Amino acid sequence: MNIEKSIAEIIHHPILSLSIIGNLFLIESILSIDNAAILASIILNLKKKDRKKAIKYGIIGAYFFRGLCLLFASILIKIWWLKPLGGIYLIFVGLKHFFMKK
Repeated sequence: MNIEKSIAEIIHHPILSLSIIGNLFLIESILSIDNAAILASIILNLKKKDRKKAIKYGIIGAYFFRGLCLLFASILIKIWWLKPLGGIYLIFVGLKHFFMKK
């Protein structure tokens, strides 16, 4: 999709565009909270001098891997048959959880 088409889409459908931005903000916030909680629990047992270094590398690593996952997801989302296959898998996992005994 080129830039002019994207801008026209935003202008013609501002509510949809704002809802997408809101959803992305919410998802990123949840992921950030999760990363912060995990990082905090990891550094509790470190010495004081090593904590700052661990936090710095942890934050850099979180952004790097999030970017890598977004790149990978943008490639995978273009493969049309993965969407229904993923949906079928999620339905299977849900049914298995509720109906199959351990």
